[in-house]
Parts: sequence; structure tokens; C-alpha cells
Amino acid sequence: MDMTPPRFGSRSARHAKWGAALLLLVTLALLAVDLSTSYRQLETEAGRQASGLSQLLAERLSSGIHEAGLILQSSNQIPEIQRLLRSGTLEPGTRQNLTQKLLQLLQLAPYLSRVEIVDTACQTVFSSKRDSASPPHHNEFCRWLHRIDPKESNYTTVIHSPTDGGIVLANKLYDGEGNLIGMATGLIKHNFIQDEVSRLTVGEHGEILVLDQRQLTVTRWPQTSGNDPQSYRPLQPREILSHDPGQMLFDAPSSFDGRERLYSMRQTGNYPFQVAVGLSRRDFTRYVWDKAWLAIPGWLFLSALTLLALRKHLSNLRQHQLLLQGNERIRASEEQARLILDTVPLALLLVNPQTIRIRHANSPAREMLGLPPRDPEQAADNELNLPLKLQPVEQWLREGEDALQQEVELELEDKSRLWAIASLRRLGHDSQPSALIALYDISGRKLLEQQLHESNQQLAEMAVTDPLTRLYNRRHADMVLRDEISRCERYGQTMAIAVFDIDHFKRFNDQYGHQAGDDVLVAVANALRDTTRNTDINARIGGEEFMVIFPYTRLRDAQKVMSRLQIALTHTTFPFVEQRITFSGGVTDWRPGDNPALMMSRADKLLYDAKQSGRNVVLSDQEEA
Repeated sequence: MDMTPPRFGSRSARHAKWGAALLLLVTLALLAVDLSTSYRQLETEAGRQASGLSQLLAERLSSGIHEAGLILQSSNQIPEIQRLLRSGTLEPGTRQNLTQKLLQLLQLAPYLSRVEIVDTACQTVFSSKRDSASPPHHNEFCRWLHRIDPKESNYTTVIHSPTDGGIVLANKLYDGEGNLIGMATGLIKHNFIQDEVSRLTVGEHGEILVLDQRQLTVTRWPQTSGNDPQSYRPLQPREILSHDPGQMLFDAPSSFDGRERLYSMRQTGNYPFQVAVGLSRRDFTRYVWDKAWLAIPGWLFLSALTLLALRKHLSNLRQHQLLLQGNERIRASEEQARLILDTVPLALLLVNPQTIRIRHANSPAREMLGLPPRDPEQAADNELNLPLKLQPVEQWLREGEDALQQEVELELEDKSRLWAIASLRRLGHDSQPSALIALYDISGRKLLEQQLHESNQQLAEMAVTDPLTRLYNRRHADMVLRDEISRCERYGQTMAIAVFDIDHFKRFNDQYGHQAGDDVLVAVANALRDTTRNTDINARIGGEEFMVIFPYTRLRDAQKVMSRLQIALTHTTFPFVEQRITFSGGVTDWRPGDNPALMMSRADKLLYDAKQSGRNVVLSDQEEA
């Protein structure tokens, strides 16, 4: 007889399992560290490559624009242009000479598709293309042409057009006495930029963008089909890897195809353009994936050998244990299983998965499903043989699905519902297949979670809301104002604020009482909600002082809203009060360099001026000017 202690066999099996698991985990960890190191190295190299390509493209683009500007500047030395701008007309022969000279200039810069001569009245008096219509950008250049600034001798902007778009340059023209007589404009079409960026290597799935100062796309490589490039939104960085005055390196999804890329964005000299070179992680991490596809089969082969050796060792131990404990394991009976079902604190069901009928159910299950209680005189092995009416458990059984501790809302036979943690496991296939279902009622916990969620929502609303007027409070208004100013600084959008308070409110409180004063505050808040948009932020920032934040709103539009509010309050009547409610306020808009304190200071000053001017008036920055 083998006298080996059972503990020795169990300890040996445990040590073998832990040793095999430790070996596989260590080799897998080493493989993961190696792949992660390779990935970081490739990411660093890709960042350097993107930075170098963006610098090269920015220099090329800046050089091309500068060269085009020099060519436009040289047109000031052509006598025919001087004569044309002074007299307004040219003889046919002289005009032919001027055409030839402009064509010679265009040959020096083939990327210039058109050169036009414009007089001081912003009328095109000569064009290198006779059939071209006057472009719509002359109004913008006209304002620049008549701006008194001797330092601004040239100007650059972008035309967003699918057919005739590109970079437009302008240069002022002077006569021999230094008098302004007109300007020369030139158009660099998208093709020049496409030719420049197509010479750079950014991988199979890379992307190159040229953006203007509003972050609109001037051009993209590879070219897009369908919508114009400028119709897409700007890049939205998800993670900024490095940021210095010269460039920014960040991860972002492409606005065109949504692919994640590593971008390097750089300013194009002194011109209002930026270039963004994006390298696809799919390209520069290909080596890591190839390395992983080679290393993983090796690790799987090692794992297979280790598991085979472990299986052989455990098989020997298991055979030894089975010889010692076989008889004890076989002695388990069906009555003991039924006893377990009846004594556990869970609702347990034994169901035939083929007929979807209940064979056995313990007491908690009978109580939960409304089944008849067990008759003490009934035989222990007597089956219920009742249909299971319990969704979605019934559906799981029909579709052959298993579940493990899954939170579900159960629908009982009487259409009532309750929440439970359900598990479904199929037992061994024999002459009578069975499935064990365990249910734990969590309806009470779900109710508490719902109550807690509602309480949290109420607390969150109370933290930002004035309890009397149900408007936002001062703290929330300050936070929103700070965020809106940050948005304006980033995107150059418009925004306005209005600060006002009720005229003679203290006298009103002293005359009619504080309850009447509260009614007035509530009425003003209601009128404010009715006259503003859902996107406007209405807040009570003091006793009788209010503030309105108007996102994406011009100053004159905000002034109109405040005028509507005055009219609404004029038609508002209050019980037992004869006088009308008026207010005084100030409206100001965002300006570059503003912060919340500056904007509030301007609005408060306008409010003070409105009080001094007799009240019942709303002043704005335009009226002050």
C-alpha cells in the first residue's frame, strides 16, 4: 500500500502549477517590454521625422511666397504699369508690350497663375488672363491698400474656392515721387502647394495639411475627393507631446479620414499659414507588429511545451490521488444535491433546457416566482414539471447561452419586474439534460442607486443655481465666462456680456416688503429666460444684479436682446404694486487680450454710466464710442 501523504501530492501539484505560470508570465513580460521599447523608439523617430518634414515644407512654402512677392514688387519698375495707373488707358501696342513683360515675369515663377494690376479705386485695369473675371477678394485688399501704414507694403491672404482658390499676394505700387498709385496682385493656386508637398515622403497613410490663420485647410496631400478641404473642421489634439515657439507635436484624429496620426505643426515664417505633417502609426509601427507576429508564435510554442510537461506531471499526481479518493467522490447522491438547493440563500432552479420546464426549485425560488410551496409529505425526488415563465432567462435557454453573475431585469409570469443577478450554467449531458439557474434579488439595491442618482443630480443643480430665481449663480457664471473667453481666444469667435440691476430696488423693498422684492426678482428672471436663447447663460450675481453671457453673439445683437427685456418688463404687472419695474445695465463684447476681470470692469462702468444718465437705460461700448 502507498503511504505517501496526500498533502505531499497536493503541494507538489501546486508548486508545479506556480512554476509553469511564473515561467510563462516572465517570458511574456520580457516580450512585452521589448515590444514596448521598440514602439517608443519608433514613435520618437517618427516625431523627429515629422518635425523635420514640417520644417522643410514650411521653408519651401515661405520661400515660394517670398519669391512671388519679389516678382510682384518688381512690377513697380515696369514703365507701362506706371503709365497705365496714371492715365488709366494704354495704346494697343503698349498694352501688348505690357502683356509680354508680365508673361516673362510669370515664367520666372510658373506657380503664379494670374497677375492683376489694380488702381487706387480697387478696379482691375489689367490682368494677365483676359478672360478671367475680377476676383471677389478686391474688397479686402482695398481696405488694406488705403490703410496708412508705410511698413505694410505687401499683403497675403487665402481664397477658399474649389475652382479658383489659393494664396493671394498683393504689393503696393508707387510712382517716382512716392505716391500710391495702385497695387499688383498675384494668385498662387493649390497646384503649387500640391507639387511641393508631393515631394515629401510621409508613408503610405501619411497626411500633409496647409492651414490658414483661422485653422481652415488651404490644401491637403493626398488630395481629397468630394468635399472641399476647407469644409472640414480644424485638428483637435488629443495629446500634446511637445510644444515650443517653433512647432507643436501632438496626436490627433484626421479631420478627413478619422485616422489617428502623429502631427508636427509649424508656422510658415511671417506668413499667416501653418503646415501640419501627420505620420500614421499604422506606417511607423509596422515593424513592431511584424516583430510581434514573429515573437508570439515562439512564446506560444514555449507555452505548449510547458503545458504539456505540466500536464504530464499533474496527470501522474492526479492518478495517484484518484486511487486514494475515488470512492469518496462517487458517494455523492442526488438527495444531497437537492438538500443544497433548498438550504442556500439564493433562488436556485433546475430546468430542462429542451422543454423549458422546471424540475426542482428551492424555497427562495418558489417565493420569488410565485410557485406553489413544497409539500412536506411529497417525495424528495418528485419533480415540479412546471413551465418556466421568466424573461430573459427563458430566451437564454432557447438560444443555448450561458450567463455568469449578470445583472438583468427579470419579467415574471404576471408581467411584474424585478432586478436580479442571474447565472445560468448547463450541467453534464446525460439521459435527462439539466441547467442550473441562480438568482439573487437586487431590486432594493437598484432602488437605492436610483435614489442616490437623483440626489446627486439635485446636489449638482443646487451647486450652480440661485435658489430664489432658479438662474445660475455667480460662481457658475464666472466659470462659464472664463471658458467662453478661452474659446474666443482660440477660435476668434465673438461673445458679449450684459450686466444690469433693478432700478431703486432698495426703495421698492422698503415700500412693499421683502416678499414683493422677491416676486420682482423672480419676474425679472422669468422675463430673462423668455427673451434669451437656450445657449445664453443667465445668472444672478448679486442681490438685484444679473448677468447674461451671449456666446457667438455680436455686440449689437446682445443690445437688441436687452432692449426686448426692457419691453417685456414694461408690460409686466405686479399685484398691489403700481410702479413699473425698470433696470439699468451695460453691454460689452470680447476683445483680444480680454480676461473676465476686464470684461466685467467695462460692463460695470457702463452700468454706472447708465445709472448716472437717469436709469432705465442699457449702454454698450458702441454708444460710448
